Amino acid sequence: MRELVPIKVKIGLRPNGHADHPDFNTLDCVKVSGMDWAKYVDVNGVGWHYDKQCGHKDHEADSPYGMQWGVLIVNKEFADEAIIKFPSVVTKLNETELEIFYDNRAHKHESDIKFDEKTMKGIKLKQDHGIPLTEMDQRMLDIDDDIGGIRKNWNKTWKDYKQKRNIKIVQ
Repeated sequence: MRELVPIKVKIGLRPNGHADHPDFNTLDCVKVSGMDWAKYVDVNGVGWHYDKQCGHKDHEADSPYGMQWGVLIVNKEFADEAIIKFPSVVTKLNETELEIFYDNRAHKHESDIKFDEKTMKGIKLKQDHGIPLTEMDQRMLDIDDDIGGIRKNWNKTWKDYKQKRNIKIVQ
């Protein structure tokens, strides 16, 4: 079980139009690791989950034009250091807040089901020509089998994402 902490990060824009993340490379835990912070958050967490409902070019009451929210789900050491070092742009979320952001902001746009179009076209061609489907073809039509074809999108909801990656949220 991976014990992780969700932090919400206010991401501005630089004059060149690129995202202005806090300089997480200045955190002691990142320096000691010898990794760039972008790699560190993937190795010691599960990376970024950006607000896909309101980006830098959109405007909402809590997300003005030129600013976007992102959530990192990272180890406690990184989260604690980031909150102390960047208190005006990094805040800790509890699991309920994380789930709301994850399901309604970061992944709302995703489909519940993923399709491998090439595989599905091949299966359809077999069916159209009366060619019997193999056991593997049948597995590819089973939404609960992760082999390919048609399958559940385990990234769609926080509940499924957390289960699939064996994550426990800690504070």
